[in-house]
Amino acid sequence: MDKLNSGDIKKILTKIKDLMIENEEYLFKLDSTMGDGDLGITMKKGFNKVVEEVSNLKEDSVGEILIKASIAISSAASSTIGALVATGFMRAGKIVIDRTEINLNDLANMMDAFVKGIMERGKGKPGEKTIIDSLYPAAKALKLAAKNKKNLKESFIDAYRSAVEGLEATKKMASVHGRAIYHTKRASGIEDPGAAAGMIMIKAFYDYFEI
Repeated sequence: MDKLNSGDIKKILTKIKDLMIENEEYLFKLDSTMGDGDLGITMKKGFNKVVEEVSNLKEDSVGEILIKASIAISSAASSTIGALVATGFMRAGKIVIDRTEINLNDLANMMDAFVKGIMERGKGKPGEKTIIDSLYPAAKALKLAAKNKKNLKESFIDAYRSAVEGLEATKKMASVHGRAIYHTKRASGIEDPGAAAGMIMIKAFYDYFEI
Protein backbone atom coordinates (compact mmCIF):
# COMPACT_ATOMS: atom_id res chain seq x y z
CA MET A 1 0.00 0.00 0.00
CA ASP A 2 1.51 3.31 -1.07
CA LYS A 3 -1.60 5.51 -0.95
CA LEU A 4 -4.61 6.11 1.28
CA ASN A 5 -8.11 7.04 0.14
CA SER A 6 -11.14 8.39 1.98
CA GLY A 7 -12.15 4.89 3.05
CA ASP A 8 -8.75 4.32 4.65
CA ILE A 9 -8.95 7.64 6.48
CA LYS A 10 -12.38 6.78 7.89
CA LYS A 11 -11.03 3.45 9.12
CA ILE A 12 -8.03 5.13 10.74
CA LEU A 13 -10.30 7.64 12.49
CA THR A 14 -12.34 4.69 13.75
CA LYS A 15 -9.13 3.07 14.97
CA ILE A 16 -8.24 6.26 16.86
CA LYS A 17 -11.69 6.18 18.48
CA ASP A 18 -11.26 2.53 19.49
CA LEU A 19 -7.82 3.21 20.97
CA MET A 20 -9.08 6.23 22.90
CA ILE A 21 -11.82 4.07 24.42
CA GLU A 22 -9.31 1.32 25.18
CA ASN A 23 -6.94 3.80 26.84
CA GLU A 24 -9.53 5.92 28.66
CA GLU A 25 -8.41 4.74 32.10
CA TYR A 26 -4.72 5.20 31.23
CA LEU A 27 -5.36 8.79 30.15
CA PHE A 28 -7.51 9.40 33.23
CA LYS A 29 -4.72 8.30 35.56
CA LEU A 30 -2.13 10.47 33.84
CA ASP A 31 -4.40 13.49 33.67
CA SER A 32 -5.44 13.13 37.32
CA THR A 33 -1.83 13.75 38.31
CA MET A 34 -1.63 17.20 36.75
CA GLY A 35 -5.14 18.11 35.66
CA ASP A 36 -8.78 17.35 36.32
CA GLY A 37 -8.70 13.80 35.00
CA ASP A 38 -11.15 14.28 32.15
CA LEU A 39 -8.78 13.75 29.22
CA GLY A 40 -9.82 10.15 28.61
CA ILE A 41 -13.50 11.08 28.56
CA THR A 42 -12.81 14.11 26.37
CA MET A 43 -10.90 12.12 23.76
CA LYS A 44 -13.49 9.35 23.77
CA LYS A 45 -16.34 11.80 23.29
CA GLY A 46 -14.47 13.71 20.61
CA PHE A 47 -13.60 10.71 18.46
CA ASN A 48 -16.95 9.04 19.00
CA LYS A 49 -18.45 12.16 17.44
CA VAL A 50 -15.89 12.10 14.63
CA VAL A 51 -16.78 8.54 13.66
CA GLU A 52 -20.48 9.31 13.93
CA GLU A 53 -20.10 12.27 11.57
CA VAL A 54 -17.75 10.79 8.96
CA SER A 55 -18.77 7.12 8.79
CA ASN A 56 -21.68 7.76 6.44
CA LEU A 57 -20.22 10.84 4.80
CA LYS A 58 -20.49 10.48 1.03
CA GLU A 59 -17.37 12.46 0.37
CA ASP A 60 -14.30 11.29 -1.54
CA SER A 61 -12.11 14.23 -0.56
CA VAL A 62 -9.67 13.27 2.20
CA GLY A 63 -9.42 16.94 3.12
CA GLU A 64 -13.16 17.35 3.53
CA ILE A 65 -13.30 14.30 5.80
CA LEU A 66 -10.58 15.73 8.05
CA ILE A 67 -12.28 19.12 8.16
CA LYS A 68 -15.50 17.37 9.15
CA ALA A 69 -13.52 15.57 11.86
CA SER A 70 -12.20 18.91 13.08
CA ILE A 71 -15.70 20.33 13.40
CA ALA A 72 -16.90 17.21 15.21
CA ILE A 73 -14.08 17.29 17.77
CA SER A 74 -14.57 20.99 18.34
CA SER A 75 -18.25 20.51 19.13
CA ALA A 76 -17.96 17.33 21.22
CA ALA A 77 -14.68 17.95 23.07
CA SER A 78 -14.97 21.49 24.39
CA SER A 79 -11.61 21.65 26.14
CA THR A 80 -8.14 22.98 25.49
CA ILE A 81 -6.86 19.75 23.98
CA GLY A 82 -10.08 19.37 21.99
CA ALA A 83 -9.51 22.80 20.45
CA LEU A 84 -5.87 21.96 19.71
CA VAL A 85 -6.63 18.64 18.03
CA ALA A 86 -9.50 20.22 16.09
CA THR A 87 -7.11 22.89 14.82
CA GLY A 88 -4.64 20.21 13.80
CA PHE A 89 -7.23 18.31 11.77
CA MET A 90 -8.44 21.51 10.14
CA ARG A 91 -4.91 22.47 9.05
CA ALA A 92 -4.16 18.95 7.80
CA GLY A 93 -7.44 18.82 5.87
CA LYS A 94 -6.74 22.07 4.09
CA ILE A 95 -3.44 20.64 2.78
CA VAL A 96 -5.31 17.97 0.80
CA ILE A 97 -8.69 19.63 0.37
CA ASP A 98 -9.15 18.44 -3.22
CA ARG A 99 -7.40 15.06 -2.95
CA THR A 100 -9.17 11.71 -3.14
CA GLU A 101 -5.91 9.83 -2.52
CA ILE A 102 -2.83 10.76 -0.52
CA ASN A 103 0.71 9.40 -0.49
CA LEU A 104 3.57 9.58 2.01
CA ASN A 105 4.61 13.06 0.92
CA ASP A 106 1.04 14.25 1.46
CA LEU A 107 0.91 12.61 4.89
CA ALA A 108 4.22 14.17 5.90
CA ASN A 109 2.95 17.60 4.85
CA MET A 110 -0.36 17.01 6.60
CA MET A 111 1.35 15.97 9.82
CA ASP A 112 3.60 19.00 9.64
CA ALA A 113 0.54 21.24 9.25
CA PHE A 114 -1.24 19.38 12.05
CA VAL A 115 1.59 19.99 14.51
CA LYS A 116 2.20 23.58 13.45
CA GLY A 117 -1.50 24.28 13.88
CA ILE A 118 -1.37 22.97 17.45
CA MET A 119 1.79 24.92 18.20
CA GLU A 120 0.30 28.16 16.89
CA ARG A 121 -3.09 27.69 18.57
CA GLY A 122 -1.56 26.71 21.91
CA LYS A 123 1.47 29.00 21.67
CA GLY A 124 3.67 26.05 22.50
CA LYS A 125 6.83 24.35 21.35
CA PRO A 126 8.63 21.03 21.89
CA GLY A 127 10.02 20.45 25.36
CA GLU A 128 7.12 21.97 27.31
CA LYS A 129 5.44 18.68 28.33
CA THR A 130 2.46 18.81 25.99
CA ILE A 131 0.88 16.87 23.12
CA ILE A 132 3.50 18.48 20.88
CA ASP A 133 6.21 16.32 22.45
CA SER A 134 4.90 13.12 20.88
CA LEU A 135 3.52 14.57 17.66
CA TYR A 136 6.50 16.73 16.70
CA PRO A 137 8.97 13.80 16.67
CA ALA A 138 6.45 11.74 14.68
CA ALA A 139 6.14 14.54 12.13
CA LYS A 140 9.92 14.75 11.80
CA ALA A 141 10.11 10.97 11.32
CA LEU A 142 7.54 11.10 8.52
CA LYS A 143 9.43 13.88 6.75
CA LEU A 144 12.64 11.87 6.93
CA ALA A 145 10.87 8.72 5.75
CA ALA A 146 9.44 10.60 2.77
CA LYS A 147 12.89 11.96 1.94
CA ASN A 148 14.29 8.42 2.06
CA LYS A 149 11.38 7.12 -0.04
CA LYS A 150 10.22 4.54 2.48
CA ASN A 151 6.86 2.85 2.13
CA LEU A 152 3.88 3.78 4.31
CA LYS A 153 4.26 0.87 6.72
CA GLU A 154 7.95 1.53 7.32
CA SER A 155 7.26 5.24 7.69
CA PHE A 156 4.64 4.81 10.39
CA ILE A 157 6.81 2.31 12.23
CA ASP A 158 9.35 5.14 12.43
CA ALA A 159 6.69 7.72 13.33
CA TYR A 160 5.19 5.58 16.08
CA ARG A 161 8.59 4.76 17.54
CA SER A 162 9.41 8.48 17.56
CA ALA A 163 6.09 9.32 19.23
CA VAL A 164 6.72 6.72 21.95
CA GLU A 165 10.20 8.10 22.54
CA GLY A 166 8.81 11.63 22.66
CA LEU A 167 6.22 10.57 25.21
CA GLU A 168 8.88 8.90 27.35
CA ALA A 169 10.96 12.10 27.22
CA THR A 170 8.11 14.07 28.83
CA LYS A 171 8.83 12.32 32.12
CA LYS A 172 11.85 14.62 32.52
CA MET A 173 10.09 17.81 31.39
CA ALA A 174 8.42 20.52 33.45
CA SER A 175 5.03 21.84 32.39
CA VAL A 176 4.79 25.50 31.39
CA HIS A 177 1.15 25.61 30.27
CA GLY A 178 -2.19 25.48 32.07
CA ARG A 179 -2.98 24.10 35.49
CA ALA A 180 -0.22 21.48 35.13
CA ILE A 181 2.21 24.24 36.15
CA TYR A 182 0.90 23.94 39.70
CA HIS A 183 1.58 20.21 39.84
CA THR A 184 5.16 20.19 38.55
CA LYS A 185 6.61 18.22 41.47
CA ARG A 186 3.80 15.67 41.49
CA ALA A 187 4.09 15.22 37.72
CA SER A 188 7.86 14.71 37.77
CA GLY A 189 8.73 11.34 36.28
CA ILE A 190 5.25 10.91 34.82
CA GLU A 191 4.30 10.96 31.13
CA ASP A 192 2.35 13.96 29.91
CA PRO A 193 -1.30 13.00 29.29
CA GLY A 194 -1.58 15.17 26.18
CA ALA A 195 1.54 13.59 24.71
CA ALA A 196 0.02 10.19 25.49
CA ALA A 197 -3.09 11.13 23.52
CA GLY A 198 -0.88 12.24 20.64
CA MET A 199 1.02 8.95 20.71
CA ILE A 200 -2.28 7.05 20.61
CA MET A 201 -3.28 8.91 17.44
CA ILE A 202 -0.03 7.92 15.76
CA LYS A 203 -0.46 4.34 16.99
CA ALA A 204 -3.76 4.17 15.09
CA PHE A 205 -1.88 4.68 11.82
CA TYR A 206 0.79 2.18 12.89
CA ASP A 207 -1.84 -0.42 13.76
CA TYR A 208 -3.66 0.16 10.48
CA PHE A 209 -0.57 -0.65 8.46
CA GLU A 210 0.22 -3.64 10.66
CA ILE A 211 -3.10 -5.31 9.78
